[in-house]
Amino acid sequence: MAPRPRIMYFRDRLHTLKIREIPQQRRSVKAHDILKESHTRHVLQERTCNGRMVFCKLCGNGVSHGSITYYCRLCKSYFHKNCLTITNPKIHEHTLTYLRRKHSFGCDACGFVRPDEIDMFGCLQCDFFVHRSCIFLPRVIKLTRHSHYLSHVFHVLDDEAKCGVCQGRFSSGYGGYACVDKTCDYVVHSTCATNINVWDGIDHVEVEPEEESSSEDASLELMDDKKVHHFSHDHGLSRIPVDEECWQLCEACILPIDMGTFLGCKECSFALHEECARLPQEMDHPLHRHRLTLKVTKEGFFTCSACNQGSCGFKYQCCQEDCGFKIDAKCASFTDPFKHKTHKCPLYLRLEDLANRKSYLCCGCHEHSTTVATCTTCEDYSFDFKCLNLPPVMRYKYDIHPLILYFDRIQYKIQQLEKRWDSYLFLDRGRDRQPNSWCDVCEEEVHEYLLFYVCFICRTTLHAKCILGSYPYMKPGHNIKVKGLKIQIASNSGASRPICHTCHSLCGDKLVFKENDLCFCSLKCMHSTKLVITSE
Repeated sequence: MAPRPRIMYFRDRLHTLKIREIPQQRRSVKAHDILKESHTRHVLQERTCNGRMVFCKLCGNGVSHGSITYYCRLCKSYFHKNCLTITNPKIHEHTLTYLRRKHSFGCDACGFVRPDEIDMFGCLQCDFFVHRSCIFLPRVIKLTRHSHYLSHVFHVLDDEAKCGVCQGRFSSGYGGYACVDKTCDYVVHSTCATNINVWDGIDHVEVEPEEESSSEDASLELMDDKKVHHFSHDHGLSRIPVDEECWQLCEACILPIDMGTFLGCKECSFALHEECARLPQEMDHPLHRHRLTLKVTKEGFFTCSACNQGSCGFKYQCCQEDCGFKIDAKCASFTDPFKHKTHKCPLYLRLEDLANRKSYLCCGCHEHSTTVATCTTCEDYSFDFKCLNLPPVMRYKYDIHPLILYFDRIQYKIQQLEKRWDSYLFLDRGRDRQPNSWCDVCEEEVHEYLLFYVCFICRTTLHAKCILGSYPYMKPGHNIKVKGLKIQIASNSGASRPICHTCHSLCGDKLVFKENDLCFCSLKCMHSTKLVITSE
């Protein structure tokens, strides 16, 4: 007897599972619906609180033992008497009364509807209804995403307006936060504006909103007609054109200086990209809710909070002492929205969702990240900051033409469809598929649905990691300290490759980490070696 096709077995198996699971699922849904329908309103009774660990359903604070409260038997909830009526709310001139029923209309402050919750307060005189959490919204706030103050309004008149944080539409006739500058049309949802990742928690209601000065703290000072002074260096810097023999690294971003002109010191090897030299000493950045200060890293290294990569260059550090946020110069250059070389639509910042712990899949490297820039037009199109910072053009010593950062969007869509279909059919086509391109450095396959560098004239293709290395922001000749050992970062460009002291393999990356006569191929090997542990 011939074996049954695999697809038919899958369908029969799925049908069997559905037959077994549907009755239980229906029974649980019906029980849940009955519970929801039986509690469409709070029936409150005045009673004395006899419990010890009792909390008010509205404010969340504890209810004192022996105090007079209101109690709902259906949901077993307690209510403070003062929480049922708010006499002097900031958000409205009249008293707001708690509505005990479920509702299907939107909040006048934020515009969102919560039909499954009973948490609305109202003023019947003004036909005004608001969530309890929206009653205490700040009046005037300042976000690092925008240069002006934002004031809370109950009506966003523009129906086509988009939120400056999530890029979502506004519900017609409902409120949010709008720029105090009448010539600026920047608006934000109330929930987005008061998000813990976006807002610093300061209400500027008693502060007169003033326009911030447009002149930024200049990092460059003009010395004469040919030289400028940068605060991070003692000598004057001259504008120097890049030639074919120039392979210097920028002190700020640690990336190669290989195009156009740069600011260099003729007395030493100090060099800066012109855009890096103009970075302000203080700035507001959409990646963080507090103001950032520019610091120069002369020794050691740090890990960027945005791209999670080690760097020896300049860093922006939070001005708050108890906040450990810091980003490198490349991540600090990000502007919202961001225009990426490989995509025609603008990319908008998406921060970490602390409540849901949501992560995003990066299109450039297929790794998950909590902080990305996404396209609101194209579906499933996001880049993490490791891929956003990749230089759009790179020089390769074995190709006379510049290499272009490339991403085949059609191949990415095909790969996504094949992945979903193969997982549905339990297939694996990757074993039979022949690679289209090979990396000229590691001689492994170059996936065209990921970011890579290519010369379309010579057909040279390289992985981004192969041309930049595993530590693109670590500088050769720089000294760092890891677990008590003084480590020197060195270039791995010799004729032979050293052997790693920990994993005993050849160090194939562009950089190696040396401690006297010992070599390490990665930071991971330095942290895991027994030599580091015994030296402490």
